[in-house]
Amino acid sequence: MRNRVVSVLMFVIAIMFLASCNMPDKQKQLVPEERRLEEETMENIFFEMNVVDAMVTLHMVQVDGHTSLTQYQVDSLIYESIYDKYGCTRESFEESILWYLQNEPAKLKDIYEHVVERFNQEIAEIGNAKSDSVATVESNTL
Repeated sequence: MRNRVVSVLMFVIAIMFLASCNMPDKQKQLVPEERRLEEETMENIFFEMNVVDAMVTLHMVQVDGHTSLTQYQVDSLIYESIYDKYGCTRESFEESILWYLQNEPAKLKDIYEHVVERFNQEIAEIGNAKSDSVATVESNTL
């Protein structure tokens, strides 16, 4: 899962690098600001998408040794429910990524850094929960 987060983060950084090149002014406003999603919404969507990616990667649906759906198909189906949850569409999410890349790439980087921090917190909490349950079992056996 951590490799997946790192690879997605590297992808976002690469896109930010490409977007930071000088663009003609008329391209700068491809996506109007009023159609962009708020930072918190973008962060939540990125976070949930990465959780889905990790789950799908670990537990692909298998039928007789063959994958019944491709990872792309599974991701697309689940992503749609994430978009619905936050009241947006795939198009509005992608437009928002473009808006941040074109207008405030540092904010997009901050958003994704928050996603990575959230993953690290989740991993730490899972580790603490496991060690707490082991301590509880050990104390009950004494």
